[in-house]
Amino acid sequence: MNITLITSALRKVILLGLGIAPLYAVCQDAFLTNAYMPLFVKASTDIPISVRVRNAATAQLITFRVDWRWNNGPVQAGFSQTTTGITGNQFWPYEHPAPFNVPQGSGILKVWAVGVGEANPSNDTLIFRITALEQWTTKSVLLEQWTGTWCPQCPPANTAGNTLDNDPQVVVAKHHAVDEFSSGASTAFFAPYEVTFTPAGVLDQGEYGTYAPNPGSAQWGQQVEQRKQGVSPVQVGIGAVYNALDRMLTVDMSATYTYGLPGEHAMNVFILEDGISAPQANAPANYVHQQVVRDVLTGVQGDGNVIPSTPVPGAAYTGTWGFIVPEDWVAQNIRAIGFVTHRENGEATTLNVRSTSSLVVGLNERDARSTTMRAYPNPASGALWLELAEVQGATTLLVLAADGREVISHAALFAGAPLVVNGFEALTPGVYLVKVVHGDRQHQLRVVKE
Repeated sequence: MNITLITSALRKVILLGLGIAPLYAVCQDAFLTNAYMPLFVKASTDIPISVRVRNAATAQLITFRVDWRWNNGPVQAGFSQTTTGITGNQFWPYEHPAPFNVPQGSGILKVWAVGVGEANPSNDTLIFRITALEQWTTKSVLLEQWTGTWCPQCPPANTAGNTLDNDPQVVVAKHHAVDEFSSGASTAFFAPYEVTFTPAGVLDQGEYGTYAPNPGSAQWGQQVEQRKQGVSPVQVGIGAVYNALDRMLTVDMSATYTYGLPGEHAMNVFILEDGISAPQANAPANYVHQQVVRDVLTGVQGDGNVIPSTPVPGAAYTGTWGFIVPEDWVAQNIRAIGFVTHRENGEATTLNVRSTSSLVVGLNERDARSTTMRAYPNPASGALWLELAEVQGATTLLVLAADGREVISHAALFAGAPLVVNGFEALTPGVYLVKVVHGDRQHQLRVVKE
């Protein structure tokens, strides 16, 4: 993984004079810009430290080196670099000879510049908080947008969000500010970012306060790619089941950790609606709004009652929430996203995120529910049994997970006696749809695995 270090203030290097007079110190103001390092990386893996050295002073920066240090360990000194001179907006690329490679654990990586004649030591050092993981899962990135139908600058940002949302490692959620798609829950969730402008983008809930809300949507793609280079200590699962009879949407979320990261953990569930045709300032009349945050099922702080303060690696933590879909929402355009928040010292970040389409059940729900099909026990912690008095003979029995995956399929012969659903006891906790296919007829019902 090639990490390019580049950020905002805090960095410096220095100059070694002009070479003719060794004691003559030329005033310099060297620094490193646009730096980023993932919050979670693979342990015992070489990660090149590649920096761009800049100079804020008028005198040319000639000679410098860059060092780094992990926690209170030994300083990894870089080589001395002699340049043809750096001024103004120029930069000099520098790759440290010792790549970053540490065992599992958390700590602070410091990267700084060294030299002579430095005039401004206040911007000397880049600091990165990092956790290295021996066991990890793929990192997906959450982009929250602040937008509005009245905002003439928002269409390009909305397009950027739509493009990023097509990436399976990116989930986009658009909070609407004071328009017909605003909700109190959505506004309250976005409020802690203290954004006073539109459009704005926030990555992974601000990454413990180190990421400032960014109005520059042209930069979001590159920033997302940087974050995808990291890994995550938790795998997130999300599924949604929609019942067309009572318009009930049931959302199940799971979080399975690879590392016992201490701190405050919370599950978050948003309800999004895609494909909404509605006016938008500075856009065509047939404008379509995507990834609209319709509601937040878990509140501003998320649900903190599911995951313990030190998660057990390998354990699956699950939560279930119900929601009645309003009549004016298009049910087939509704989906849920789930993400895990980690908090320390009042600051938060998103550990991982996932999106899913809702599973629409009951397309023939009135026929299905008019039968005497019954499942027991429901909820079930072990074996599940089915009774279906109206059906006699060979059938196919299917069990679908909340995200639509077929997890069980086997032949079943109904002859008046209850039948066991083979393999149900081995499923992970959650909501499932059980179907019995008999000729051209289907019978289905929802069951819960505890």
